[in-house]
Amino acid sequence: MIGPNKTVCLLGLLFSLYALFAENAPDSLSVRYKMNPVIVTATKNPSIQQNLAASVSVIDAAVLDRLPTHSVFDAVQAQVPGLYVTEWGLMGFGAAGSAAGKLSMRGIGGGSNSCVLILRDGRPDFMGLMGCTIADEFSTDGVERIEVIRGPGSFLYGTNAIAGVINIIPRRIKTVGFETRFSADYGEFDSRTLSAGHGGKAGGFDYFLTANTRRTDGHRSDADSYYRGNHYTVHLGYQLDPNTALEFNGNSADIRVDDPGPVTAPLKGAWYDILRYGGDVNLIHKSRLGETNIKLHANFGKHQFFDGWRSNDRTTGFMVYQNFSPWAGHTATIGFDWKRYGGDATDATSDYGTIFITEYAPYIHLQQVFLTKWIASAGVRLEHHNLYGGEMLPRAGLVYHPLNQTSLRISASKGFRSPSIRELYFWMPANAGLTPDRLWNYEAGFSQKVGYAMTFDATVFQAEGSNLIQLQTPPPKWVNGGTYTHTGYELAWSWMPSIHMETGATWSKTDLSPFAFNSPGKKFTAYVSAKAGPVSLSADLLSVMDWRGITTVNRKDVYPSMKNYTVVNLSIQTAVLKGVGLKLMVRNMLDEQYEAMYGYPMPGRNWIFETNFQF
Repeated sequence: MIGPNKTVCLLGLLFSLYALFAENAPDSLSVRYKMNPVIVTATKNPSIQQNLAASVSVIDAAVLDRLPTHSVFDAVQAQVPGLYVTEWGLMGFGAAGSAAGKLSMRGIGGGSNSCVLILRDGRPDFMGLMGCTIADEFSTDGVERIEVIRGPGSFLYGTNAIAGVINIIPRRIKTVGFETRFSADYGEFDSRTLSAGHGGKAGGFDYFLTANTRRTDGHRSDADSYYRGNHYTVHLGYQLDPNTALEFNGNSADIRVDDPGPVTAPLKGAWYDILRYGGDVNLIHKSRLGETNIKLHANFGKHQFFDGWRSNDRTTGFMVYQNFSPWAGHTATIGFDWKRYGGDATDATSDYGTIFITEYAPYIHLQQVFLTKWIASAGVRLEHHNLYGGEMLPRAGLVYHPLNQTSLRISASKGFRSPSIRELYFWMPANAGLTPDRLWNYEAGFSQKVGYAMTFDATVFQAEGSNLIQLQTPPPKWVNGGTYTHTGYELAWSWMPSIHMETGATWSKTDLSPFAFNSPGKKFTAYVSAKAGPVSLSADLLSVMDWRGITTVNRKDVYPSMKNYTVVNLSIQTAVLKGVGLKLMVRNMLDEQYEAMYGYPMPGRNWIFETNFQF
């Protein structure tokens, strides 16, 4: 729990920021001030957030700019209730057999298999052989916003979306002109970041390019903990005619990271070299029939590890879907997805050959407004896997608006995760007879806007999982059969008393089953940001309670209870010239001694200095 001294410090900081800046803030409103975001991820048909039966969190560019990080996983950890990410150091989450960089949502996940699907503008991005995501691959550079579905998204996105979906939406320049950004950071442990972005729009053409490099010697003196990451993104768009647009989005991440090992057994020379890259081409056409989207996509990876592991993986596919509205109050989406993923791998003792899996699925989602205050929605996906056959994935929801700014919602949806190639064919635990994990999620929610400045959202849920893939010993073997129930609730609040001040908080509580690991029972986040003249201040808090780590003893997983922890980050920025700013960030300001995964102590208080330019 948060200790009394830390609570007093935090409340004092929040009060001081409010007292200092509230009276200096203007009364005018901005677009963001109205807090009525349009969401794409939940239905593939742009919808106002309060009209959705799904529970969705949105992280916009303004929030990403103030956070002391360049990592998407850090950003969602700080802003999304019910979501947790393991980490082992100052910079970089880790890879391979460790538990670092693993996502859990509502107690589901936390391991090397992806239960929260990562999308790049709707394109699935995961390691084709292992089924996991590489946390260090995802940088906030070139990101316009992040949309997070809390709960299954399988009816639209298929496998690996059993617990949720994170969609990373690239930045686009929407008005004629050009902009350039550059920042340079330096911090403790010889940590350095250089980041550049440039974009523009002229006529029907728009583009945005970014390059980012990050390095640190790491905070562990007892082990190797070096990290290096180079990230690049590109967005190109061209308006072929008033109704037709063509887009290309691409990304690349070249990562070298050392595993420092647990403090009980520090490691030297445990390095991981990872190259990930991918892209998609998207055609959007609007007609009297609605909007047609056709996307061709591909992701590639090349991994080399200190223990002799070598792999090449790829995921290729296409998506096509049609949005249309045949009558007033009705919207529909009909689509079809096809993807093929896999690759080749060897290690010090074996050659696993080349293995690929194919999945395809038609789906439909319908939404109807009736009696002016009610919105009913339903959808179904018919997933087909070339090994285990078909899987029906339904979803239904209902939204009621008793008042203009009040929304009540209920929904039920099915999620699933097909076995990864690793679980089917690699190493001793492999079992070629595995079938998918399945889950039914039931939830109800309430959201309220107060004027244009304040929002509140509450969700209660129950997730019932079955056929869970788990490790059976002895001998070690992946088997189906685990069942579990997770229940809980999530709260989110935000308030913008002016366009120059914002504050908010989230709280989540989950009653975890015995199968949950790398997941907290309780999580609290809070933030405040304010601006007066050329000076901006922001503070963020993350408190994790009642959480379980994971370790392995004699080849058997053990889920130890972990110490609660609270981390506060503070940043202050000032403009020294037009377009030139200086920023000082203090991470873990209260010098908390904690672990965010079992056996790996995180750094204490540390600082970062940044200079940035924008023109």
